[in-house]
Amino acid sequence: MPESADESLSPRAERTLELMHRWGYAPTVETLADELMGGPVPPGQLRHAITASRSLVLVDGFVCARGKETLVGISRDRERTNRLVNGTAKAIAEEFAHELIRACPFVDCVALSGSVASGGYVPSDDIDFDLFVHDGAKYLTYVVSLALGLVFSIRYANGGPLRKIICINVIWTKKQVSPFVRNDADLAFELLHCKPIFGAPYFQQVIRRNDWISRFFPQVAANLGPDVAHPDPSLTGRCLGWIVTHPRILGFMERAGRGLSFVVYQAVHWLRRHDREAMDRLAFLQRAKYPYEVFQD
Repeated sequence: MPESADESLSPRAERTLELMHRWGYAPTVETLADELMGGPVPPGQLRHAITASRSLVLVDGFVCARGKETLVGISRDRERTNRLVNGTAKAIAEEFAHELIRACPFVDCVALSGSVASGGYVPSDDIDFDLFVHDGAKYLTYVVSLALGLVFSIRYANGGPLRKIICINVIWTKKQVSPFVRNDADLAFELLHCKPIFGAPYFQQVIRRNDWISRFFPQVAANLGPDVAHPDPSLTGRCLGWIVTHPRILGFMERAGRGLSFVVYQAVHWLRRHDREAMDRLAFLQRAKYPYEVFQD
């Protein structure tokens, strides 16, 4: 006897929720319908499948697996706050992306990710980015991004304590995406939440070269923003552009960039070593992003 539409949707919803719950949130019905593994479906159809399922729970428009109801309250508060502040965060993100593209000629694509992209942002969150860069320039790009991130922390301190507001979530080189070493649902889910600000055509090329992504989330191919022209390089960008034409100097700068950024990376996490929640989050991210986390190469 063929299974009904509701019966076929329920396992897809469960698998998608497993991914979302690992990141600590429960989605609205509309978000789950849009990001459903296997492709989007109408929210009404999904809602009907949820109410018919014994393993899924619907609470105030939010969906979770049975036993994960505590995530609903957290997600509800985040969604409410996100509606108020997401526009400001996106404006800062676009400003950062613009300045990074001007300063760093090695970047092929700057994509917004994390809670700003997924719609669960609160002001205490970082604004996350995924970067796609030239081979041999990963850590030089990272150093430039860290320096620019510090500038933004100062710029948006507004008289309060200095805090990190920009986070480079992952940096992929051309070799690392041609194709990806991993081809699992978790990586496809990460790419689903990449929202290109600059370099949308390049992002589309990456998705096409990795057709396994569409087996999990065919809607990734639709996550393309407009093809925004790259701005003219800044003085820093022109200097680094000159380095690109001198491979030996670029190699030296890349090694120096790796060393410098490693010291900064270690120092930041050493200072947070007594924050159990932060350390647990770091361990989770290192597992989730392996082998693409910085310094895992």
